Amino acid sequence: MARTERVGSTAERDSMLTEPSIKVPLAPADLHQAEAFARVARAVDAREIIEYWKSAPYLLNFMRDYTLKHRLKDKAANSNPALISALSDAQALGISREQVEAYQPIDPANGRLRALMADLFDSGLHQHLWLPPAVTYYGPASEGAPATKALVFSAWQMVPDALAALLSYEAERRMGAASVVRSYSEATRRRPLQFKLVDGRPAAMRALHLIYPSPTLARICDPLSVFSGAPQQLSVAEMRAAIADRIRTALGHLFAKENGEEVAGRDAEWSTPATIDVLLKTKSSGWLQYLGYRWTIQEEGFREHIAELRRTATEASLGELDNDTLDLLVDVALGSPAVCALRALHRIAPGLAWDDPHLLDAAASIAWGFRALFNQHDAVALLRQERDDHYWRSALTHGVEHNLQSVLDEYAHYLVEGEGLAGSSERERVAGVAAAMTHALSVRPSQIDVDDVGVEDGRVVFHPSIRMRGRFAMRLAEYKDDEGGTVRLGSVRDAFNSPFRPFVLATTSIGQEGLDFHPYCYRVYHWNLPGNPVDLEQREGRVHRFKGHAVRHNVARAHADAIRTSTKEPADPWEAMFNAAKRATTSKSELVPYWVFDGPVKVERRVPMLPMSRENTRLRWLKRSLTLYRLAFGQPRQDDLLAYLDRLVDEGVDVTALEQLQIKLEP
Repeated sequence: MARTERVGSTAERDSMLTEPSIKVPLAPADLHQAEAFARVARAVDAREIIEYWKSAPYLLNFMRDYTLKHRLKDKAANSNPALISALSDAQALGISREQVEAYQPIDPANGRLRALMADLFDSGLHQHLWLPPAVTYYGPASEGAPATKALVFSAWQMVPDALAALLSYEAERRMGAASVVRSYSEATRRRPLQFKLVDGRPAAMRALHLIYPSPTLARICDPLSVFSGAPQQLSVAEMRAAIADRIRTALGHLFAKENGEEVAGRDAEWSTPATIDVLLKTKSSGWLQYLGYRWTIQEEGFREHIAELRRTATEASLGELDNDTLDLLVDVALGSPAVCALRALHRIAPGLAWDDPHLLDAAASIAWGFRALFNQHDAVALLRQERDDHYWRSALTHGVEHNLQSVLDEYAHYLVEGEGLAGSSERERVAGVAAAMTHALSVRPSQIDVDDVGVEDGRVVFHPSIRMRGRFAMRLAEYKDDEGGTVRLGSVRDAFNSPFRPFVLATTSIGQEGLDFHPYCYRVYHWNLPGNPVDLEQREGRVHRFKGHAVRHNVARAHADAIRTSTKEPADPWEAMFNAAKRATTSKSELVPYWVFDGPVKVERRVPMLPMSRENTRLRWLKRSLTLYRLAFGQPRQDDLLAYLDRLVDEGVDVTALEQLQIKLEP
């Protein structure tokens, strides 16, 4: 169905697929590498390296187990002058340990990689910890093509390694990592959100704003409610003002000034959300005492923080609702991962009370996953670069400014169906969604061993590998993380299928069939062209699926107003928009609006080809063969029919005249 019926379900008969042109500029550094590595290959009697060179830079660093590496090792003991000379020149053009440790720029040294970096970094994707949502509840509307992830297919095993290492390194460098650490290898040691004890007392109470799910703030300060009631999109400042008004109106009477009380010297503003919940008699205090954060039993010092939070929230009174307190509550209401997660879960389980312990527990576990995210070295670098503030406050502000609530609402909607939870009870649903979110948030950077081979004292020397990280980009494979643990392939896929990093996934044919990558990706790079049209279709089919990223963007652009025109605020905004799209369509195809929905965003086929490459001719053949393949799909003696149709087209028959031969599989 996906191969044959999407064409007829789109107005332009383009299957909602586009092929933007992509410039692949060659630079002198690329040619220097080609010449140097070719000399090394000839010196060890290895095969021609041109296809390797076209696909990846720094061949000596990313040789893996190719013949070139084996032959180099075999000849290392008795290396001849030609090999020593060639290897010395290649070493000077390779990646050095000192270069990496100092976060010095590494030239892409490859036309395809240079083009991919331009696509990713010119748009500022490295400045995000999560993809912008398809619907923003406030803030400026995005211009141009919406941000999406990139799925890269290559024929060579070394390409995923090279892309993961070099793209992630460049992302870290552009995020300002060098300004907050002394060296590349030190970066992973800085984890600012730690619940430590100092002199036996909790010393990180304010960081609890990120992980305490206040049911009161979640209920009263919902930005979706403001969005649905506003005639036009509000700015960040206007949304903050609207939430501040709600806090004053609904909660102002709880504060000392409103009661005419005198409460001097209160310095426990970190407990204000929990104190509000206690004063309004929610169940959150009991949850904290008996159920909350059970999975943190091994976290040294954390239980003392929770005990102090519960004690202070129960015993203390609220001080004055001054501007500083109000600003803090607004930041918590709009930017706290715990509060935003609580709202997102309540949307998919509206039958549960806001203070249901199961709901609070699920929201807290998601917030704990965000703690892992904010402790990642790249996140630390980015937030330190954005503002000079306490780190916990910077994390809150980042959540406010980057529409964290709408991000989690969209992700939760996808996970209900993506995790097969639509028919589950509401408690099972929130537990399943929370587990999936936490899992995706907690994936650690991959460890990529980069070969370090060179010449010393006239001898070939293999040094210990340079250890680089993959976080912004990853390879689809099991790997060792930066602490030595094993991360399964499924975990990498789940993280890519979330709005969080990695933003690039590089794979060989292992990712070509049976795996879905559509939730947050509509862009496929054919790093190397496949051998037949079936594989081309299979690759692109990985991101062209039910409620895919491109589909959601088009539905949101066409029907976001359905949230505003509804007689009451929808429990799930995405369900409301898809229902509106279904009502508005004139198509009889059941693929619309879930598999296909026309609009400005399309699935992108990107083929980075070098100038004057023979792959230009090969791509034209693949696309023509793909059209014929769709006509022959499902027919008896398919290969014979393909050959016959190919001969007819060569003789001048218009392929559109043959469309009646196509077997229709649509409902």
